[in-house]
Amino acid sequence: MLDVYLRAFSLDDADFIYSLRDMDGMEKIGGVKRFVSKEKDNKWVHDIVMSDGNQSVYLAICQKDTHKIVGYTSIADIDYRNGTCFWSGLKIATAYAGKGYGYQVTKTILKYVFEELRMVRCTAMAIEDHVVAIRMMEKAGYQKEGLMRSYVFKDGIHKNTWLLSILSSEYKRDEA
Repeated sequence: MLDVYLRAFSLDDADFIYSLRDMDGMEKIGGVKRFVSKEKDNKWVHDIVMSDGNQSVYLAICQKDTHKIVGYTSIADIDYRNGTCFWSGLKIATAYAGKGYGYQVTKTILKYVFEELRMVRCTAMAIEDHVVAIRMMEKAGYQKEGLMRSYVFKDGIHKNTWLLSILSSEYKRDEA
């Protein structure tokens, strides 16, 4: 297992998060590319850090040995009444892609979702042709629920997106 950990965002993370916008490989992530100013990203991070809301959680992905941020992940739509949430996926700097960070973060997020937040269901989405993300989520226990046709407009065309989910009863505690 790699040595990464998750921590709350800090204001100092804004520059790194802004730098992710221009990295190769981010084009596979859902949604249309947005041009955002550094100042707007700084405000976005500031608003997350200073928020008292409990419907979403944003976490920096850091290396244990250097404490350097290498990416971020988030959980959204946290519904404590029904025990459901949406894992928004993760963004990792391309220098760290393909080294197992994504799977470790996925397992760590599931541990938090099911053991700390006490959710019973966690959903996620992935563009149909992002096979690496789909494979990683399935390896962690997610199951495909359905293909949402023409769900995301990206690269000039509408793309299909998989809806995936994992239930607390399917979560394997011993692997996290």
